[in-house]
Amino acid sequence: MRIEELMPNTPITLMVNIDGQKLTFESKISEVYPRRHLVLADIIYHNDKIVTFRAKNIIIDVLINTGNEKPEIFKNVTVTLVKKKDGSLCYNLATIAESKTYNRRQNFRCYVGISTSFQCGPNKAAHLGVIRDVSVNGFSIVCDEKLPLEQNQIVHVVLKDYIEETNEKFVFHLYGLIARTQELDNKSILYGCRLNNYLPALEAYIMKKERLRLKRTSGGDL
Repeated sequence: MRIEELMPNTPITLMVNIDGQKLTFESKISEVYPRRHLVLADIIYHNDKIVTFRAKNIIIDVLINTGNEKPEIFKNVTVTLVKKKDGSLCYNLATIAESKTYNRRQNFRCYVGISTSFQCGPNKAAHLGVIRDVSVNGFSIVCDEKLPLEQNQIVHVVLKDYIEETNEKFVFHLYGLIARTQELDNKSILYGCRLNNYLPALEAYIMKKERLRLKRTSGGDL
């Protein structure tokens, strides 16, 4: 699906990533002009202020529920605040890429924040870092030093965690390939990695962590 094929009044979710901080906003498609490749969406307010989406290093994906079993996602959408002829404001959504089927479970990233050591390649010295988050198909590490890592270079990290509420210990040996490198605002370096293989126990761990997080947030049973 191309973005100009969307219909007016279609609800959308803007999934925003700003230097690793993830936010979501709800809006809907207001007008579509296929011949001009122009798609407009309703304005979003936060704390009585218009959200402009002008932050540095911002990445925006647009999630669409098409009514099918799985939603569609447009990656790296440019969202621009524009003014209509009547003076009202809206967003212009622009991307040349077609949408892809969105797998919520595969794309869900669970925050971990656990210190560890990791190795890059065979027989390499260990480096200190923090496992920031993990998903069923990848993980990210943050460290204070910039390492000479190349795309698709293998990384080995051990994730050790203890969940007090369930009195469970978890140990995972994660082997991944470098997918991206990003310098954060505090000058530390984030390394995003794709997992080499699927680990069913890791998926169970992620779902358990998220369930407990939601339980703490809601203050009740889930």
